[in-house]
Amino acid sequence: MACVIALPTFDIPTRCATGIMLRHIVPRTEPISLIGGLATKLPFSLALKPSDFVLTTGHGENDIVTGHDEETLLEVGGSEEVEGKFFKLVSCLSGEELGPDLIRRGASGFQGYTGEYLWLVDDAYIRVPWEDPYSKKALMPVVDGLNHLLDGGSNLEAYEIEVEGYKRAIEDEEDELARSFLVHNLNHFICLGDPEARISRRPRIRLPLAPPPFIQPIEAPYDEE
Repeated sequence: MACVIALPTFDIPTRCATGIMLRHIVPRTEPISLIGGLATKLPFSLALKPSDFVLTTGHGENDIVTGHDEETLLEVGGSEEVEGKFFKLVSCLSGEELGPDLIRRGASGFQGYTGEYLWLVDDAYIRVPWEDPYSKKALMPVVDGLNHLLDGGSNLEAYEIEVEGYKRAIEDEEDELARSFLVHNLNHFICLGDPEARISRRPRIRLPLAPPPFIQPIEAPYDEE
């Protein structure tokens, strides 16, 4: 079975979340991922059919999750074949209506967030977000849970690992605003579907070198002169 990894890079939040996934998760998945401009509806729909696992880092609302340039990838009541698939949506609000809808349509498991997913960003790392200390602290609990899923662990086990990661990060965080964001994300994190839902196990792979810096421009003031 294949993974569908949809990783838009068109703005600061998507670039940061995508960068963390490129560094820590993508090396464990199939060689073709939908990165940047490929994270759009048609490629996503084609890749979805043979997959058992879906990961996105796009923006979300209660009833949709989007890809590059906010093109809708999944929506409540959509016609996509989701039966038996596991969905991890690192997206704002998509756990509110979209997650339950995917489960009603036959998805085996879902993990997402019923509120906005929040974290601070250090501007100095906008082209290499996997080095941003704020992004790493906020998103490494997600990475730990994802790695457990890719190890063959269950939906509930991965959920508990992410929860414990947030709790550790909250205890270690000295910045009051950053800590409040971690608490918010923890309080809005949910898992749905079969607690024992699993995906095909993927080997543990970590690249010795980080991904190359992002070169595509982003909104001012983050463009280089």
